[in-house]
Amino acid sequence: MSLNFKNAWSCLKENLGNSEILMKRKSSHKIAELEKRLSAALKKRDLGLKEFLQEGPIHARRHAVCVAAIVLSGQPRIDEPLERAWARALRAYGVGNDHDDAVQKLDRIIVGTKKVSLVFTGIFAKAPVWLLQFTGMALDAGFLKFKLPDITKKIAWGSAGFNDARRWPLLPVGTIAAGDPIPDIDVRRVVIALLCIVAPPFSNVEDLIRPKEENLSRKDMDRFELFEMAIEEEMNPDRKWSSYEMSRVRKLCDRIF
Repeated sequence: MSLNFKNAWSCLKENLGNSEILMKRKSSHKIAELEKRLSAALKKRDLGLKEFLQEGPIHARRHAVCVAAIVLSGQPRIDEPLERAWARALRAYGVGNDHDDAVQKLDRIIVGTKKVSLVFTGIFAKAPVWLLQFTGMALDAGFLKFKLPDITKKIAWGSAGFNDARRWPLLPVGTIAAGDPIPDIDVRRVVIALLCIVAPPFSNVEDLIRPKEENLSRKDMDRFELFEMAIEEEMNPDRKWSSYEMSRVRKLCDRIF
């Protein structure tokens, strides 16, 4: 009986040992799989961001020309759908409703042979802050290297206005406050931050994807982190954000705005 017990105990220890080895192997396999998925996700994000940045200047110029026309001749109002200001601008410049044709004609009239950065810096210097936020002019400024006034003012955004602003590089058509008010602690604040932040000057796409921390100030690093989070939200709108990430969003926004 004693011998059987010893044999049974020996077999049990051996099985436990084998189970422990299997568990470690499974754990290592899971970690390897997670690392593989993370690497693939980061690669996909970087490729998406690189494509976004490479195509951005073309979209930004067309978009900036439209907003410039609204600033100069559209008489925009915060409580009026932006499409009305756009219609007034088109009439003022005598161009039709065909969007592509209108953009080309407005570009020749507003920019012509002048330096793009100087033209847009001058036009948007005194533009309403709400309009610059709503139309995402920080993106245009980052792509085309022109200066904007400080637009990090806290403005009441609505859910419908938020969705409208995400039409970039198309113009919003409604009002910034349309829909249910967006609370301070909300993932949509990440994208709103992107619409309000002019990123630090980066020399190329690679520096924007992987900036060198020693070259950036604390505020610039905060801006870059929000920029990355906003791109992540734009590329993966169904992603679930953790409570830590939401807390991080609020701290970054509080420091910047």
